[in-house]
Amino acid sequence: MSLWFDGGPGGRSVLCWGAQEVIRPQPGWLTTARAALSGEPPPAGLSFVGGLAGFVGYEAGRFTEVQPAPRPDPRGDWPEGDGALGRFEGAVTIEPDGRVIAAGSAAFVAEAAGVLKLAQAHEAPPPPGRATLIHEGDADQYRDGVRAVLEQIAEGALYQVNLARRLTFGGVGSALQAYRRARALNPAPFGGWARLGELELCSLSPELFLRLQGGVVESRPIKGTRPLGATDSETAALMAELEVDPKERAELTMIVDLVRNDLGRVCAPGSVRAGPRQISALPTLSHAAQSVFGQLKPGGDALDLLAASFPPGSVTGAPKVAAMATIFALEEQPRGAYCGAWGFINDAGDAALAVSIRVAQVYEDQARVHVGCGLVADSNPDRELEETTLKAQAWRRALTGAG
Repeated sequence: MSLWFDGGPGGRSVLCWGAQEVIRPQPGWLTTARAALSGEPPPAGLSFVGGLAGFVGYEAGRFTEVQPAPRPDPRGDWPEGDGALGRFEGAVTIEPDGRVIAAGSAAFVAEAAGVLKLAQAHEAPPPPGRATLIHEGDADQYRDGVRAVLEQIAEGALYQVNLARRLTFGGVGSALQAYRRARALNPAPFGGWARLGELELCSLSPELFLRLQGGVVESRPIKGTRPLGATDSETAALMAELEVDPKERAELTMIVDLVRNDLGRVCAPGSVRAGPRQISALPTLSHAAQSVFGQLKPGGDALDLLAASFPPGSVTGAPKVAAMATIFALEEQPRGAYCGAWGFINDAGDAALAVSIRVAQVYEDQARVHVGCGLVADSNPDRELEETTLKAQAWRRALTGAG
């Protein structure tokens, strides 16, 4: 098991490999995970040296929330659908200024020197992508799904649902090289690559699910999307439109309320608060986001926080349980890593977990890329389909080489 948490330009990267133990979600798995943390803090200035790292799949929410068990995938089940967390005894941190720090057990530090030297000797630009799109979720079926959600919203059963479709690519080649191409096109604050047995995961996630540091909790849901313009002035105009669009504002407000409720289950009374709504431009899109903060109750930990909040509210909907039931009814295949969480919990109990959106799941030379969007009362089926196409662009370009 190997992982690269890529902080993107100006960010910190963390690499770890050689897990001592692998924990997979199942009934009671949070107790097993809690026992695997030593309680020892990392050296000053480092975020992760030892602890648990990996991903938790969307369908693993059935172990902590009222959620249907996944049905068989009509195009074949892939391994590690519920996720995998490795217990690591060391990590390499690459600071924004280029400093490389190997820390952990003596055996890990000794091995890291050789691994890094070998990696530097073989570093070269990634080859161009040559994959082909072999299956794309049916556009009419997706529009019909949007209409079905809108009917439930009109009936008062739902307020919002995140509905996704899936693209499958063949002839992918190296997943690591595909990620290197993708990060050049679309660097992300929660990017990275992981090899988890037979499955590889590549992330271009822009969204913070949970950060826990010294008892302080932050979640930062994203809702609302616009493309970038051909010029800076066009981009600024599109961002200004996103700022005032009532549909987009309502979409984020609903999810912020849901996140406040989730955090309130494990945070001290009166400590949960929302920050201001902000519009930010990423390399290929602009988004609206809003942070929610809280103070963990005494005696609580990162795994309590995960259990209270998973799956992430921004990729389920509101009410959460009803939204998950609708997702199950309308999406023909399980999500796997998509819309789960990816990141780490260090031995001291601090955590950094991203929402695993904009991810490619790679297995046996194929890649599955899910794309979705939030649906509210005034959603338009054609516009929502267009938004999913926009969100797929970075991975389509990285995998196929097509513009």
